[in-house]
Amino acid sequence: MPHPLYSVLAFTCFIVLLIFRNQFKLVLDESEQTDKDFLFLSNWVTLFCLQDGLWGFIGSGVIQNNDLFFISSTVFHAATAISAFIWLNYILNFIHMGRSKAIPAKVLAIALVLFQFVLLGMNFESKSIFNISESGFYTTSPNIDLLFYSQYFTFFITGLFIAFRIHKTTDMDTKRRYFTAFLFIFAPILCGIFQIKFPFAPCNSIGSMLGCCIIYAFFITQMSRNRDLSQKAVIIAGLSSDYDLVVYVDLVKNQAKYYQVSDKFAPLLWEGRESTDPKIFDNLMRRIYIPNEMSGFIERSTLEKCIELLKTSTHYTIPFFANVNGYPEHYRLKIASDKSNTQSFIVGIINVEEEHSLEVVAKKLQKDLQHTMLIANKDPLTGVGSAVAFKAKCELINNEIKTKDDLKFAIIECDVNNLKFINDSFGHDMGSAYIKNCCKVFCNTFKHSPVYRTGGDEFVIILFDTEYDNRMVLFEKLKSCINNKVFAPTESISFAAGIADFDATKDKSVMDVFKRADASMYDHKNQMKNKKNADMSAGER
Repeated sequence: MPHPLYSVLAFTCFIVLLIFRNQFKLVLDESEQTDKDFLFLSNWVTLFCLQDGLWGFIGSGVIQNNDLFFISSTVFHAATAISAFIWLNYILNFIHMGRSKAIPAKVLAIALVLFQFVLLGMNFESKSIFNISESGFYTTSPNIDLLFYSQYFTFFITGLFIAFRIHKTTDMDTKRRYFTAFLFIFAPILCGIFQIKFPFAPCNSIGSMLGCCIIYAFFITQMSRNRDLSQKAVIIAGLSSDYDLVVYVDLVKNQAKYYQVSDKFAPLLWEGRESTDPKIFDNLMRRIYIPNEMSGFIERSTLEKCIELLKTSTHYTIPFFANVNGYPEHYRLKIASDKSNTQSFIVGIINVEEEHSLEVVAKKLQKDLQHTMLIANKDPLTGVGSAVAFKAKCELINNEIKTKDDLKFAIIECDVNNLKFINDSFGHDMGSAYIKNCCKVFCNTFKHSPVYRTGGDEFVIILFDTEYDNRMVLFEKLKSCINNKVFAPTESISFAAGIADFDATKDKSVMDVFKRADASMYDHKNQMKNKKNADMSAGER
C-alpha cells in the first residue's frame, strides 16, 4: 500500500510543473515545432504527475474501494506506457533525427505500447500483472517486469545511440544539445529503475519532472547565449556597414580580430591585418592621429583607455583628427562593450569629414537664422520690438491667460501725431528723427517694459510687475512729456495715448485688452484735436 507521502511527492511534482508551465508558454515560441512539441510533452507530464498523485491518494487507504484502486492502477500503467512513447517521440525531434532513422524507433515504441496495453487488458481477467487484495493492498506478480522492460527498452537503446553521437560529434553546440538529450533520457531510466526497486515511491513522476526541467534549462541557456551572440553580431554588422575599421578585442585571449578594413586603412595594416596582436591596433592609432585634445588618449594606449571608459558606460563615442590619406580629416571612434563577455569590446572608426562639413554649414545656417529672427523681431529705425515680435509676445500671453488665474498686465497704445505734416514739410529724415524722439520718451518712461513699434506711427507698451502696479502714475508722466512743438521737429514730442487693464472676467485674449487701449487712445486723440481747435478759435478772436 502506498505511503501517504507518495501522493504528496507526486502532487508536488505536479505543482512544480504547473508553475513552470506558465514560464514555458512565456519563453517558448509555439510557431517553432520543437518548442510546440515540448509544450505538448510538458502538458502530458503534468497530467501524468496529477494522476500519479491520485493513485497514491486512493492506494493509501483514504478511499476504501478496491475496484477504484484497481482501475487507478491500470490507468497509472497505461499512462506510463503512453509517456514512454511521447518521451521518445520528443527526444527524436529534439536531436533532429532524420525521418528515415526516426520511423523504425517510433514503430518499435508504438509496438511496445500496444504490447503493454494488451497485457493490461488481459490483467482485468487473469490478474497476472498486478492485483488489489481483499484488504486493499497493491500486489504484483513477476510478470510486472514485462511492463517495465517494454517501457524502458526503447529508452535504453536511444540513450546508447545518443551517447555514441556525443562521442562522435566535434561541434560544441551539437554536443551540448546531445548531452542534454542524454540527461533527458537518463532521468526517466534512472527513476524507472528506482520505481522497480521501490514500487510505492513516485519515481516516475520525479523522473518526468526532472526531464522537463533539464530541457527547459537548456532552452533558457541557449536563448541567453543566442541573444548575446546575436547582440555581438548585430553590433559588428551595424558598424561594418558604415565604418572604415571594426575591431573585436578579447582581453582574456589578448586578441584583436579585424571584421572590417576599408581600402584606405588596408595599406596601413600591411604588417598586421591577419595578426591578432592588440598592439598592432595601438600602433595604427599612434601613426594616424594628429595631436589635439585627444593626444594623451592615444599616446597612452587606445585600448587601455577603452577599457577604462567602458567601466562606467557600455559605449562611448570620441571625435579625433587623423591623417589616413595624406591630409587631416575628422574621424570618430566608437566603443561598445560585449555583454556576452565582459572582458571584450568592439571598436569602430569612421570618417566623418563630410558630416563635420555639414555640421559647420548647419551651424552657420542656424546663426544666420538667429540673426534673421533678431532682425525680424527688432524695428530697424528705433531698435524696439517689431510688429512680428509683438505678435509673438501676444501668443505667449494668450497661453498664460489660459493657464494662470492671477495674471496681471496692462497695455498702452501710443499714436505719434503730426508725422505726415513733418514728413511733407521737413522731409522723411526729419520725420524719422521725430519718431525716434517720441520712442525715446516711451522707453525712458517705461524702462522695464517691452516697447513695440507696430506701424509707421503706432507703438504698444505692455506693462507687468512693478510698472503695472504704478501704471497710472507712469501713464500721467508719459502724457506730461507732450510739448506739441510741431514747427521744431527735432524737439517736438506729440502723441495720443490710451491704457487698458487685463480683466480675467471678460478678456479672452490680448486683443480684447488691446481694443480697449486703442479706444482709449482715440479718445485722447480727439481730446487733443478739440483742445487744438478751441485754442485756434480763441486766437482768432
